[in-house]
Amino acid sequence: MTAKYVSAAVLGVVLMVVLAACGGGGAKMSSTQPRTATTTSTPSTTSPTTKGGTSSVLTGPVHGVLRAQNHAPKVNRLWSYTVTATDAAGHPLSGTVDIEFVFGGQVVGRDTPPTHPVRHGRWHDSLTFPPSAVGQPLVFRAVVHTRLGSITLDWPISARR
Repeated sequence: MTAKYVSAAVLGVVLMVVLAACGGGGAKMSSTQPRTATTTSTPSTTSPTTKGGTSSVLTGPVHGVLRAQNHAPKVNRLWSYTVTATDAAGHPLSGTVDIEFVFGGQVVGRDTPPTHPVRHGRWHDSLTFPPSAVGQPLVFRAVVHTRLGSITLDWPISARR
């Protein structure tokens, strides 16, 4: 578990996308492939609020929950989140989680490193957002990959001072 700093480059890319208004290019993408032949991708959503809560997928072979402190992380302060993954019967699943940052439906950045281990059904970490993130309507995304398939958990955020 280490604290990370969401790079200003991510936000620079966000601003490039806004200025271009075409949704194209500029984002640093990795070429990771799903780890299973059978993949289920189920997006989830939550309402943006300043309180904590959950984003969850509770149908299909892989169930997942993303919990975070709130939807308005303070800049230069640690913002914690936890991802859990289970099978349909509630047994913990191991695998990996890719952490992404989305703007206007486009992935504009990834955590460094982007992929983390999910052991015994759980991954927990903390991030720090830079001042340039203030007011940017981003989605914090966790894409969980397990032997039973993959799910996508979305968490709308807007950093504040």
